[in-house]
Parts: sequence; structure tokens; C-alpha cells
Amino acid sequence: MKKLLFLLAVLFPVMLQAQPFVATPDPGTMPIHWYNLNLGDWNIYATPDPSGQLVQEVWMSMGGDDHYSHPGYIWCFVGDPESGYRLYNKQTKSYLSNGAHWSDTGPFDYCETGNGEEFYIYCNIPDPETSVVTKQYLTYKNNEGFSFTTDKQTTFRAIEVNVEEDPNVTPQASISFDTYESYCTVKATGVGTIHLYVNSASVDNPCSIQRTNKDKVIIVKATAQEQGKEMSTITKQFTVPKLEGSDPHVVVLTFTPYDVHTPNNVQTSSAEDHYKLFDKMRTTKWCVENGTDTWETIWVDFKSNIPFVPTGYVMTTGNDTDHWRGRNPKKWKIYAKAKQADSWTTIVDVSDGAAAGLGTANTTDYNFNISGVNTEYQYFRFEVSEVCGKGGWQNDHYVFQLAELALTGTTPDVDTGDINGDGKINVSDVTALVNMVLGVVPKDDERADLNGDGKVNVTDITALINIILGII
Repeated sequence: MKKLLFLLAVLFPVMLQAQPFVATPDPGTMPIHWYNLNLGDWNIYATPDPSGQLVQEVWMSMGGDDHYSHPGYIWCFVGDPESGYRLYNKQTKSYLSNGAHWSDTGPFDYCETGNGEEFYIYCNIPDPETSVVTKQYLTYKNNEGFSFTTDKQTTFRAIEVNVEEDPNVTPQASISFDTYESYCTVKATGVGTIHLYVNSASVDNPCSIQRTNKDKVIIVKATAQEQGKEMSTITKQFTVPKLEGSDPHVVVLTFTPYDVHTPNNVQTSSAEDHYKLFDKMRTTKWCVENGTDTWETIWVDFKSNIPFVPTGYVMTTGNDTDHWRGRNPKKWKIYAKAKQADSWTTIVDVSDGAAAGLGTANTTDYNFNISGVNTEYQYFRFEVSEVCGKGGWQNDHYVFQLAELALTGTTPDVDTGDINGDGKINVSDVTALVNMVLGVVPKDDERADLNGDGKVNVTDITALINIILGII
């Protein structure tokens, strides 16, 4: 049997010292990277000062995606690492300043956190008697609003809304490639709409590529488009270096949701829907809110890329779980079946999540074992019948959240790509795979789904040919 690894903390570590936004040197010069400023379930909204010199008041507000597209919610970070950064509001066309709303002591700068995903807002406030300047941080407390403290208490997140491009600049594409401990990333940037392709397959931008037990060559293409017309294309070849000490039989599980059930509950927004539970991003989450006084059972159905015997699972808590502890699931079950038409079999039944080991630290992986299962499954259901408590903004209604869910397990020692099962991978396997795609012989997803997308088609033939040629 060979172990399947799906450890998100290893595959997708947070890059230290990264900047949590893309700065704009001058709000009058494009491109401009516009953001929502996020604090938990709320975003920061600005109203203009009559003089137009600065932002008069800052408010917290909650709403849907269309709500946050209002220019009062949209900001950019102006400056550079040496001089610091100021927050510029799109509606007021002015900077966030510690002036009209509090006291006239000058502009805010930002202070980046160690994990590179959040930031603090601070300003330098002089003592009225001694004139000694002290760095004080913008802090928000329930029912008290904003205030200033000398210690770091409130972190903000920058959620990118869009990039405003200069219409007079011809779109250009560029590609960056970075290697980390267990994975590599490819990112395409430039002016215009950017599309990224790896080995001819369209991928998300940026794209994460797992390092395995051998070097893997990838062909990356990025195209910049404007109004659907291709303006610039760049193609580069990169080598994903092998991961030293890795098991040559390691297979990575991927999961794809295909159904969801939230009766009188509502998913907070498309930015926090059930797809985020399986997107391999620890910074996103599935969040479901109930506007009534009674929580109702929710579930999501998902499929793995290959059948396997479940031996455990990993839950990753949300980014603000420590503050909203009631949002953790308390009672949950995991069901499984080999084929979609089969009946569900319960493989996990938890009645007290805290007692079972689910903690409340922010963005943290919690590992659980699954015992007594000896059957291979490919279809699963995650069901939450109770949360730990009320977790709305005023703790007045029920909310569920979880950043990631991943199963681990074992599978028979089958070499993906050895289509005919003769222990070798060569041109005869290409013939066998073509017959599967054409429907001449039954499909064997475990051996034939080479790209792990849950389908056996012509893209797997291309991948198999690349394996034989030593391209991947």
C-alpha cells in the first residue's frame, strides 16, 4: 500500500516576509491595484470630508459582493518600502488620515505582519505636552468602534477588487517562477487580462505545482488580452526540481465538490462558498450563515481524483476562529461510497468537536484518524449538524466556517500511466489509453487519469506521451 499525502501546511506554506498587497506608486498613474479592506466579516467604508483633503469618517459595514464594489469600500496602497504606504480611497479621492475623525496628527502608514497576509494600520501621534511621537495602532472593538492603542490588536486584510489599467498601454505578459520547500509557483502578470497555461492546460493564476520524487519540466505560456483579442504572448520552460527524500509512490489526492445543501442557511458570498473548502488555500474558507435562531444541518458532496481507503482527515480552521469560536463545527459526519449511485456509508461520526481535538487557533490544521475502514471510496459527504455557538457579528445568530477539509488514506500499489498493467510505461500504454478514450475498453481511472482532473480523455494521452518522452 502506498501513502497518500494531502498536508496543506506542507504543500502551501505561507511565504514569510511577503507583502499582503501590490502597491501603487501614484494614484494618478495606472495600473492601480484596488482592494477592499477586510476585518472579519466586515469591510472598511469611507465618507468624504467637505474639504476633499482627507477621509472624514471610517465605518464598518457588511454586505454582498455588489455592495463592496461601491467606491467608498475600495482603496489602494500608495508608496514604497522606504517611505511607507498610505491608504487612498477611490470615492473620496483622498488619503486615510488621522485628522478630521480623531485629531489632526498626520497620515496613517501601514505595518506588515510576519505572515505576509495581514497588516496593521498605525499613525505617529505626538504627546500634546512633551511632543514625543508614539506609534499607535488603529484598533477596533465590538460596541466601542475605533480607537488607538500602543500594541498591535487589530489586523486587516487586503482583498483585491481589480486592477485599473491604462487603456493607452498595449497589454504585455510576463512570467515568474518560484521554488519552495515542497512546491513551486508560476505566476503571470502584466497589463491587460492575463491567461496562464501549463503544458497547454489552462490553470489558475498563480498556479501551484507539487514537487515529487523526480525533476519535472513544464512549458508555461502567458497571454495578455484586451477585449478578447490577444495582444502579447510569452512562453518559457521551467524545471520543477525533485523533492529530496520523497517517496516515489506518493500520490496527491485532490477533491472536487459537486453538490451542496444549505436549507435555511445562506453562504455568505461567492468568495466564501463551498468550493473554498477544497481550493488548497488556507487563507480562504467556507462560511455559512443562518439568519434564524435555529441551526439546520448542512452538507457538501465531493469526489476524489482516484479511489482510496480513508485513514484520516485534516480540518483547517478559519482565519478568525479564535475570535469567532462559535463558528467551529461541533457535530459532524463524513459519509463515503465507491460509486455515485451507491448508498452512503458513515466513516466518521463526531458529537463533540472540541473533545475530539478541533481547536480554535486561527488558520491551523487539526488531524484526525479514521479507523476500521478497509474499502476504497471515491465519493464523500461532509455534514455539519451543529456548530459550537452563535457566531454572528453581534453573537446573535449561528454561523459555520472552515478553511479546508482534506482526507488522507492508502491505495493499491498501481503505477499511474501503466495502462496495460505490464509493469512498464511505454508506447503500448498509449495504445491502451487511446482505446479507453475511444470507449473500446472500459476506463481505469486509477491508471489512466494522469492529470488528476477526474476524467479520462485526450489530455491524459498528451500527459502519457510527455511521461514517455521524459518531459514530465
